[in-house]
Amino acid sequence: MNAHALGERLFYQNPWLQEADAVIKAIEYGAADVSADASAAKSGVESLRVLLDMTVFYPEGGGQPPDTGFIDDLHVIDVQEIDGHIWHFVELPGNPGSPLKPGDRVHLRIDWPRRLDHMQQHTGQHLLSAVLEQEYGIHTLSFHLGTEYSTIDVSAKNPEELPLPDIEAKIEDWIAHDVSVLVHYCPPEDIAAFKLRKKPPADEAVIRVVEIEGYDWSPCGGTHVERTGQLRAIKILSLERYKGNVRVYFAAGARAVRLLSATYEETKKAASVLGVGIGEISARASDILEKIATLERALKKSTQTWAAAEAKLAASQAAPHEVLEFRLDEEGADSAAELAKAAAALGRAAIAISLSDKTIIIQVPQVAGFPSLAGMLKPKLAEFGGKGGGGPAFFRASFSSESELVRFAEEAKRALGSSHAN
Repeated sequence: MNAHALGERLFYQNPWLQEADAVIKAIEYGAADVSADASAAKSGVESLRVLLDMTVFYPEGGGQPPDTGFIDDLHVIDVQEIDGHIWHFVELPGNPGSPLKPGDRVHLRIDWPRRLDHMQQHTGQHLLSAVLEQEYGIHTLSFHLGTEYSTIDVSAKNPEELPLPDIEAKIEDWIAHDVSVLVHYCPPEDIAAFKLRKKPPADEAVIRVVEIEGYDWSPCGGTHVERTGQLRAIKILSLERYKGNVRVYFAAGARAVRLLSATYEETKKAASVLGVGIGEISARASDILEKIATLERALKKSTQTWAAAEAKLAASQAAPHEVLEFRLDEEGADSAAELAKAAAALGRAAIAISLSDKTIIIQVPQVAGFPSLAGMLKPKLAEFGGKGGGGPAFFRASFSSESELVRFAEEAKRALGSSHAN
């Protein structure tokens, strides 16, 4: 950035400025070259791009999305810096032509809630990165400001290296002390006077340094709040391993407050459903899960007992080499699998279908002398729109419709009967 450009960028002079007047320097027509979070990016909306003599609109950069808003009554859907100039991509109205022309004086108005959210997320990232750097020696590698949460990738190799309660406590202290967030321009200030958290860009005539007073100094071109108290809150949402490092998910400002409030309301509802206090939810959930696991074990044992009895009854009523068939109207695929398994244990080939799950299970005894089920049935599966597979003695497939399932079962029975007869 050069000193001349700084004078045109009203968002640097006063990041709280929401409106201003400007003069159009140039207009170019073309398809919208919008950022990923702009709705027109997907619709391919036609636009024009506008160059102004000064602007309150922040262009996308440094991990921060662009401002949106209005030039007069035309919607600004994206703002990009191209070859040192800030271009405003403006959505064209339905009728051809543009009401704007070079030399016009126009009124600018940004989407202020969006800008304030970006300021809080960006300053929140600086404070989070500063605490990780200063207190734990963990470096920030990259930053992304998203619509629901933001992320930083850090130099830690394992999430366990980040003690979240301690980190959040230190962040809360900085918010509570409400220290200044200062901006320095070098030159005229001497960049060597600052203990920078990361290297400054090498190709900038003027480097902008954002300081959390007395604690952190970082080269940055983004917009920021004026004091840490304006962050209101920062909440670390989760950690995950990512490309050999750790990714930190977080929210700051009003976004964090809304998230915490919504989470608390949902927690109250969950506690009410469980019939316990908020502090007892996890214990109650553990008890329920243990009871569910016990019931599932009992159900599995009962299903196996039932399947063994059904298979034995079916075998007693069928011819010696007849394929046993089971059709379940309400029971799921797990019950069908137990039936097929029980029949195979009796030395019989079996087909079991679950109409509710639109799934078929086919199983034969390991010593039955049948060709491989997978080799025999897999080539036929696509004809009936099914998906699945198996091995020599077991095959499972699911279908999008009951009719296709039934037709495939008939085909499988014919194939099994023919193979066994041979």
